[in-house]
Amino acid sequence: MADVILARVPENFRSVEDVLAYAAKMNLPNVLVLSELEDGSLVFLDQGHDIAHTNWLLDRMKHLILQPDMFTRK
Repeated sequence: MADVILARVPENFRSVEDVLAYAAKMNLPNVLVLSELEDGSLVFLDQGHDIAHTNWLLDRMKHLILQPDMFTRK
């Protein structure tokens, strides 16, 4: 997975509104939203991807999170 880039600019957001506004500004394709409510319930929102595509996106992100030395920041 050479040359894989994990874009996190800025590193931290102050609100959900900031996260969504930044995503909209970037005109991101293939968006998945993962969250957890205070009662522990999981929330998953997507753009109607099939299971295989959703799994592929999640697996790629997990790989980048677990092995940060495998990605480059720009």
